[in-house]
Amino acid sequence: MDRMTLGIEEAACRILERLGHKLSDAEVDYESFAGMHNFIINHAGTRFRVQFAEQALRRKSVEDLEEAIHKVAERVLSHSTLHPLQYKIESSTGTA
Repeated sequence: MDRMTLGIEEAACRILERLGHKLSDAEVDYESFAGMHNFIINHAGTRFRVQFAEQALRRKSVEDLEEAIHKVAERVLSHSTLHPLQYKIESSTGTA
């Protein structure tokens, strides 16, 4: 069975929606520039930035995206009072 992938806009929208749902008490914004898709999360007085390379969004399956979203939400919730999170998914490694 093939793993379902989404288009770039669909993947970015899914990430934004799922992060907003999982982090309901946070403010989640999105911006895209030069092939990088940035999700800015303001939670408990701390600002986090999560980057996805466009190539990574093309290659990630829905399951992979859900796993990455879950990891980001967990880290934001557990580290929000400690330090900012820089979470970057590169297209070359295929991993989060």
